[in-house]
Amino acid sequence: MTTEKKDKGMPIGITLDPGVYYRCGCGKSKNLPFCDESHSGSADLPIRFEIKERQKVFICGCGLTGDQPFCDGSCGVSLAERQQGRDTGAG
Repeated sequence: MTTEKKDKGMPIGITLDPGVYYRCGCGKSKNLPFCDESHSGSADLPIRFEIKERQKVFICGCGLTGDQPFCDGSCGVSLAERQQGRDTGAG
């Protein structure tokens, strides 16, 4: 992810239904934290992830996580209710 993000900072807590989602990787989306294809023509591609069951997730807002697109606390934020057992659906 690039260093300049409109949503940079705190994790974004959101409840998602089962499905495939794409996390914005360029920061240009008008639908942050999700991709709206504003990256077209750039090297910053979205991050695909899959949610298997309705759950609250915390999307990284700082870019430091090692568990994209999810927050892993690398920024120093403690997420006591952080969800476990997610499938990133990489590929």
